Amino acid sequence: MTLSLRHHLIGLASLFLCAVVTTSAALAGGSDPQVVLDEIYGQVAEMCGGDGQGAAYDFEAIANTYFTPGLAKKVSKAAENGDLDFDVLVDGQDCKVSDLQLAIVDGAANSATGRATFKNFDEPRTVDLKMVKSGSAWQVADIVYGHRAFSLKAAF
Repeated sequence: MTLSLRHHLIGLASLFLCAVVTTSAALAGGSDPQVVLDEIYGQVAEMCGGDGQGAAYDFEAIANTYFTPGLAKKVSKAAENGDLDFDVLVDGQDCKVSDLQLAIVDGAANSATGRATFKNFDEPRTVDLKMVKSGSAWQVADIVYGHRAFSLKAAF
């Protein structure tokens, strides 16, 4: 049995599509720690800035895109079980963020800490995104608060 040129092209197209999907999943994260910090807190600022009534961001999508697979899995399970009942990015159930400042405060070849300092309803917040480099992408491995004792990785 011989395959037509059409069947060969369909097969090649399918292989190409699989390679693109696999590569995209493997490259989840950001190109550098500042990009990860800016992209995550850019979404927070859109929702929580001003009067705090912006369009809601998809925390699960953020976790799946920017978190390590292990942390994303923990967050998803905690949310499904009802154990995660607040927004870990702002440390609150509601948000009205002001005075947002973003900086990389610690960095090495394969790890970095991105810090978000802000006020949520005039309460000071310091949120550190502990990042690791996985291949060429940076991913959040933990979220730690500076204003109170909390580690997302340890909590769930």
